Amino acid sequence: MNMYKILLFAFLSGTCFKVRAQDNLEQLTNYINGSQLVMYSESSYLSDHSASAITYIDFCPNGRYSYSYDGSYTVKGTQHTSNRNNRAYGAGVAENQGHWKVVEHQSSYYLEITDYLGAKSYYPIYMQNLLAGKWKVSNTTYAFSSGTGRCH
Repeated sequence: MNMYKILLFAFLSGTCFKVRAQDNLEQLTNYINGSQLVMYSESSYLSDHSASAITYIDFCPNGRYSYSYDGSYTVKGTQHTSNRNNRAYGAGVAENQGHWKVVEHQSSYYLEITDYLGAKSYYPIYMQNLLAGKWKVSNTTYAFSSGTGRCH
């Protein structure tokens, strides 16, 4: 009889943990719903070229996202050319959309992105960054704003 109580307690404890994890998953999903992530990247000032890009990702409450990118670059001519002022220029824009959701794996949360072709990508979610609203990694600055997504 004691073994039965232990197994029942273990099962109920596991159920409570699942409910708690589900609550966290739901709260995190609700926090991201309707938000916007902006990423600004620029090349190093030590480089002989310059490049910058800005990306907007809007996370809509219906599980869809929209992505827009605008970037450009300039590469200086080399000293081995007849005209050292030769430069190469370029610019690009892109738009994309797909689906998003928050998933839990081994006690960590990830953003699952499914693009318009059906390819899935996973990105770890760092709550301290989302709550801070702004952080930098290398030459890329990230800004997250809850409730400001451009959802239609």
